[in-house]
Amino acid sequence: MGTTVVAGLFFDDKLTIAHVGDSRLYRMRGQDFTQVTQDHSLLQELVARGFYTPEEAQRAASKNYVTRALGVEPTVEVDVTEVPVLKDDLFLLCSDGLSDMVEDDDIQLTISTFGANLETLAKQLVLLGNDNGGRDNISIVLVRALDSFPARRGVIDRILGLFG
Repeated sequence: MGTTVVAGLFFDDKLTIAHVGDSRLYRMRGQDFTQVTQDHSLLQELVARGFYTPEEAQRAASKNYVTRALGVEPTVEVDVTEVPVLKDDLFLLCSDGLSDMVEDDDIQLTISTFGANLETLAKQLVLLGNDNGGRDNISIVLVRALDSFPARRGVIDRILGLFG
């Protein structure tokens, strides 16, 4: 038995993402909704190799064959990515319980509709996943960047910066 995970660390106007499996991280920037992570699944590999289009993959029945998971082997390769964070970016970290039950377009529409209140948005996303069948647990974390968050620089860093 294994599990999948997506985690993020916000630091210095960036988000560092670590993920394994088919838990996902999405970003809503303005009206642009993007899946930032790529699933570690057989289906995603088939899409990457051109056997399926992304649209065909959305309708595929075999979404849950993950190629990487925590707890299956003694070690696992973790994808680590860093993305810039802008003011008002909204990030959704979720388990496949949401993404398997709700199309990305419907997630985007729900964010656009309820995004002003993250607690309400989270409840609506869980409700939508459950209304669509709710075959797995649904875990959601929502984060909105309210402002920039540059790393604080100490005196030594500032002095060294004058010579760099």
